[in-house]
Amino acid sequence: MNTATNGSVNTAPLQILILKSDRLYADILRQHAGQAFPPARPTIATSIAEARELLGRVTFDLFITGLGEHAGGDALDLVAQCKREPLRARRVVVLLDRHEYRVLAVLRTLSVDGIFDPSEDSPAAFAAALPAIVRGSRYWSPGAAARLRQLAAAPGALFRILTDFEQVVLSVIGDGSDDQAAAGQLGLSPATISTVRRTLHRKLGVQHRGELVRMAAQKGYVRFTPAGVERPGYGLLAAAYQPRSRARRLECPAMPATA
Repeated sequence: MNTATNGSVNTAPLQILILKSDRLYADILRQHAGQAFPPARPTIATSIAEARELLGRVTFDLFITGLGEHAGGDALDLVAQCKREPLRARRVVVLLDRHEYRVLAVLRTLSVDGIFDPSEDSPAAFAAALPAIVRGSRYWSPGAAARLRQLAAAPGALFRILTDFEQVVLSVIGDGSDDQAAAGQLGLSPATISTVRRTLHRKLGVQHRGELVRMAAQKGYVRFTPAGVERPGYGLLAAAYQPRSRARRLECPAMPATA
């Protein structure tokens, strides 16, 4: 049942959206959500574009999404936007199916209502927690909560070492782009990219371009997928970037084209 904002109970079935590119996995999630809310008939989206279109025209009581590979976009950016107009989701549940540094660093800054780790949480725990989340409670998998606490406390965390601008550049050159190509994508000069690259080498303790690419992939700033290069949370980084020089101000640069 749907809980109204004044505490009364609305008998209309919940509107539930599940975003998962793996259709079999999505069907399993739909079954669990259906067990938690028998009248509901969850909707499945298999791509970012499909989920965004649905969130733009339907107010969903519950949005459940994984953070793995999705066709046509970045699930982290969508999670950050889905509680704001024109997108509409009252409660957001994230399946922590990726444990890269970048994913955890973004999650610690987002207002999500539930985080489940499929490698640790049982399907029964998932189904049992959903009604409480819809009523306004929060549930974070113990393992996920521990990872996020460790990340926040780590003195060597990259969000402490690198500026937002340096992380934006790392997200672009992390796919192996040279200074000229990265400069074109970010609207900066090759000299600026070269300077930031040297800073990244120094701060991250790497010597060669290949090591920088490897670290960017290991930390989750880039993912190499059959569909091309993904950059988790790139839009959030770009929006947070505040350059020192107004003449070179970069206001949320466009997502670089995938390979």
